[in-house]
Amino acid sequence: MDNNLNHITEMKKFVILTFSLLLLAGCSKNEIIIYESSPGSNGSDNGQPSQNENALITFSASVESRTITRSMSPMPKGLVSQIYAFETTDRNLDDPFAEGLYSTVSTGTLTGVKGYKMYLSNGSYNMYAFSENSSTYPPTLIDGTSAPLKNGIDYLWWENLGQDIMTSQIHMPIVFQHVATQVVVDLSAGDGLQLDSLISASILPPTPGASLDLQTGIIESTYTYDTTPLTMGKNGFLTQAIVLPTKATTPMSLTLKVLADGETTPRTYTVGIPIPGKLAGGFSYVFSAIIDGNSVSFPNVSIKDWTEIDESGNPLYPTQK
Repeated sequence: MDNNLNHITEMKKFVILTFSLLLLAGCSKNEIIIYESSPGSNGSDNGQPSQNENALITFSASVESRTITRSMSPMPKGLVSQIYAFETTDRNLDDPFAEGLYSTVSTGTLTGVKGYKMYLSNGSYNMYAFSENSSTYPPTLIDGTSAPLKNGIDYLWWENLGQDIMTSQIHMPIVFQHVATQVVVDLSAGDGLQLDSLISASILPPTPGASLDLQTGIIESTYTYDTTPLTMGKNGFLTQAIVLPTKATTPMSLTLKVLADGETTPRTYTVGIPIPGKLAGGFSYVFSAIIDGNSVSFPNVSIKDWTEIDESGNPLYPTQK
């Protein structure tokens, strides 16, 4: 009898020990494993975290614009951005800790192209983003300076300085700023003239080739104009173009073709738009233009923060093609 009790007791101990080992083995399957990668890998390999990288960074994006509530407009679907993360000790922006190309697969939501995911190790970072506000890949950067830029492109920029990474996942909302310049011409007829329609409008824009400084978001100003006309977008008698900043002291050439007074042959006007000292990045310059007989005058210019939609959410200006 005693031998049987001892045997049963030993069996119970064995079962309890076995069950405990199985529990421990089961727990090990639920461990969070942080893969590591060698320094200088510039982020993840298609989103696989590895050495010294243990925080997943996700992003959403909007663009500065004006609505009834003065809120931001979510970035539309299908637009591409390049996002950079530099350690705060990298003052020259010559060695990004991580960088990746992102696309808005849905409005306002950024997803890494080809499955890219950004992972950062704990620390402090200066974050930047650059976009052409289109599906085109943004210009490359070397030591924080962009490749030469062009007119007609709505360059967008964002910064987030001194971002501390302390947790396993961080979501960063990106609010892009316009860094090129918007030129708008608002046409009207003078006394004794009836404007029927605007056929076309073009300008000789600032000379292309300026670069963006990623640290400041400033595109260097040019002092001369290009010799190749830039076609402006038009809607009714409103025209618009996106150009690089300039500090040119001479007027910018504008060519208009209009139908007036019931005529079937367009009238062509080539005039100079008076520049108010400069065309600075991030601003809209709205020039009032009055066509009066054989001349065009510019009685005033309004300088505004870059605004794409009115108080009701409707587009203010025509899209440049």
